Amino acid sequence: MKRTIIENSQIWQEDTFITNHVIVTENGKITEIMPQMDLMPEDDDNTIDAHGHYVIPGFVDVHIHGSNGFDTMDATQDALQGLCDYLVTQGVTTVLPTTMSDSDQHITNALHAVTQFASRPNTPYAGVHLEGPYLNCDFRGSQPDTHLRASKRDEYLKWFESGQVRLITIAPELENGDQLIRDARDHNITVALGHSGATYEQAHHAFEVGLSQITHTFNGMVGIHHRQPGALVAAFENPDITFQIIPDGVHVHPATVNMLVTLVGKERIVVITDAMRATGLADGHYQLGDVDVTVTAGEARTSAGGLAGSTLTMPRALQNMMRFCKLSLAEVVPMMTRNSAQSIGLYPQKGSLNIGADADIVIWDHDTGVQATLIGGEVVFQR
Repeated sequence: MKRTIIENSQIWQEDTFITNHVIVTENGKITEIMPQMDLMPEDDDNTIDAHGHYVIPGFVDVHIHGSNGFDTMDATQDALQGLCDYLVTQGVTTVLPTTMSDSDQHITNALHAVTQFASRPNTPYAGVHLEGPYLNCDFRGSQPDTHLRASKRDEYLKWFESGQVRLITIAPELENGDQLIRDARDHNITVALGHSGATYEQAHHAFEVGLSQITHTFNGMVGIHHRQPGALVAAFENPDITFQIIPDGVHVHPATVNMLVTLVGKERIVVITDAMRATGLADGHYQLGDVDVTVTAGEARTSAGGLAGSTLTMPRALQNMMRFCKLSLAEVVPMMTRNSAQSIGLYPQKGSLNIGADADIVIWDHDTGVQATLIGGEVVFQR
């Protein structure tokens, strides 16, 4: 099978960039990274000139509801294709389409739709993130209270056994939280704390049982108080916990984003968009699941004024993280690739440019963003 070769680039390798090398892919995998002078061309090579731009792993977004007018809860092949078509233009090569709290049937429909779509070639879908419905009503944010409930084992085991759930966000303090965490871990599903009123002690207990991530850190949870430290301080103390962050400058102030990175370290940060269907479109009226949302100046809010997802893209998130935290491109890339893939058990197959990894690659320019996106070594977007 013919090779795809990317030349004339700066290739990301273990937190730095190397030049005068080429990256070679074949049969969907990265097969070689070698000095350009050592390359022996073959007649049927597909060669891509990166024009000196950066070559980085494709972005991994573990928390995104929709974009470009489409939503995971639409539960149709057309919606998933429309979302996919948009995401690859943004350099996203691995994504967990994220559900809302809803009825058993609607969530089941969404899982079934992703199962059907996952068999298509060059799809970025790597499973589903269930955000709810087992969330705390007092911290529900834009999650509809009519669908929030304590966990039902016969309900969620059916979802888990579909094989599509890779991440679930729960409020672990709710009834049967321990059983839910154990069952998820038995199915190799990462469990995150979110939309939760968990205390410091309850959070530590949940970590011991198997919960390992914080969903959209600082949003939908108890804040930090000097006499009631809450779940966040418990998470800061546990080196195995990773932190999702939405760096849009709206959900979390830039100074607070920088504080989090400084406090827990770059290797524990998972950049997400939490994007909803208005992403990539003009201001106006939209829906997030069953929730009516108005987008004004790029901010998505419910009629009550609460935030309802974001209109953030991964390229903008990368640029914001560099600016908010005064970090280099090489320092931010892992937060959007390696850390994210590790947090859901997909590294180094995803989120890396290691030999043998999936050839999911982005060619990146500081000024104009994504120049090209490859999934499995195939060009799925080129500017």
